[in-house]
Amino acid sequence: MEFPRRRFLHLAAGTAALPVVPPAPALGQGTIIPTNATMIVERTQYFAKPGLAADVLDLRRKACAVRLSIGLPAGEIFVKHPSGDGSEPDVAWQCNFGDAAAREADLAARAASAAFESVRVQMRKLLTRFERQVFSIAAF
Repeated sequence: MEFPRRRFLHLAAGTAALPVVPPAPALGQGTIIPTNATMIVERTQYFAKPGLAADVLDLRRKACAVRLSIGLPAGEIFVKHPSGDGSEPDVAWQCNFGDAAAREADLAARAASAAFESVRVQMRKLLTRFERQVFSIAAF
């Protein structure tokens, strides 16, 4: 079958724009997630006292280092972007857990750590507001 040049270039450009997706694993290979498993996302938001946003970020980094030292994942840190509307937190942290039991184990490890409690005490001195949200990831 012969394509006119313009049609060929159009098809080639469209193909190049498609995302590269690895093939699905064959039956019996890879990880299968049970349908009753629910991913849990914990997000904390830190609203710093005036002039202390950099200190809050440094302390959140320290908290992540403590998490790693006690065998927990560091999570992800987010910082306020200058183009925001001003309602955003100065710093946010997020961590994903495979299920509710994994999050409960994480909470217990944090509660048992004197180093993590020390970071919490320091953080409270820097904040005007703190928020924690916990989400379940919904299937679509």
